[in-house]
Amino acid sequence: MFRITLLFLLFICVENLNAQTFFRTENMDVLKKDLNLVQGASVDGTVLRLTNASSNQSGACWFKKKQLDLDKGFETEFTFKIHGNDPIKKGGDGFAFVLQGQGIDVIGGKGDDIGYKGIKNAVVIEFDTYEDESDNSRNQIALMRYDAKQSKYVREATVHEIRELNNGKEHFARIEYKDGMLTFYMDSYLFPVLSYKVDLPERIGKNKAWIGFTAATSDAYSYHDILSWNLSEFLPPPEDIKEEAIKVLEGQVIEVKSRNVVISVWDHNKVDGDIISLKINDKYIVTKYTLEAIRKKLNYRLTGFQAQVILYAHNLGDIPPNTAAIEIDDGITKQTIKLKASLQESESLILQYSGEDL
Repeated sequence: MFRITLLFLLFICVENLNAQTFFRTENMDVLKKDLNLVQGASVDGTVLRLTNASSNQSGACWFKKKQLDLDKGFETEFTFKIHGNDPIKKGGDGFAFVLQGQGIDVIGGKGDDIGYKGIKNAVVIEFDTYEDESDNSRNQIALMRYDAKQSKYVREATVHEIRELNNGKEHFARIEYKDGMLTFYMDSYLFPVLSYKVDLPERIGKNKAWIGFTAATSDAYSYHDILSWNLSEFLPPPEDIKEEAIKVLEGQVIEVKSRNVVISVWDHNKVDGDIISLKINDKYIVTKYTLEAIRKKLNYRLTGFQAQVILYAHNLGDIPPNTAAIEIDDGITKQTIKLKASLQESESLILQYSGEDL
């Protein structure tokens, strides 16, 4: 029900200066060469399996190609399924999304350690499906903090009002970190289940971090599977765009039926050296791009009801003002609008979501 149709199955190169996407895939075998699998973790067909459905297992997986630059901020989204629960305790112990600075070979303990406890100074979102003595339920998500004085992890924030995690169904999770705010969505793009102010570089002890997953079982067990995963760093704002000095003009409203849209941008007139940046809400999706006659395609996922797309000009080209054609493709219809920008004013458009999914 919550299946996310991702737009690319191929690995996207990080070194493309106009693309902040590390990877986007729903076939984990495609990503396998860039993963470091520790202990019981494996890639089984198209699925990243963190643990098998058997007792006393642990597994970890780290993206080894590149560390995240936490100063830039990031967004990641993954789908997961917890299934094959043991018949007596009905599944456990859970899995975790982990940011850590130690390396790509680390792993924590089994059972309630969920594969990450033992890794110091990590920032963890824990998906806990087994009620231990310290738990209030067997179905909770918690932001975990490493307490150096106690040499252990403590709960910093806990969410109980969520859908059943180990019901054998597919779920999705989305995590954003920007300007010191960590925001977590699950099974809905409309409202986050957790939004928390946290200094990740301070917690981890450096501004670069390895990103990945851990999981563990005890006498209670389940398969802990990651079905799809994408990861992006946010682009830094262009230094020569002074947003406070530029008047943004509201433009046409474009209705879209899907949260996944492909935004194409190109020079529809004479190619005259126009250089532009595109910003959606508070995030740049392309910066300092010289428009061509060939379309540049960008992928975007809406998380609310509206998003404002702003065209910023870095120059006026040979034929002022700076002009660009923007096509919005939601997989059902393609709509094209032409925007203009000068060094004093920028036109924009509004994406209005009218679909039925969350």
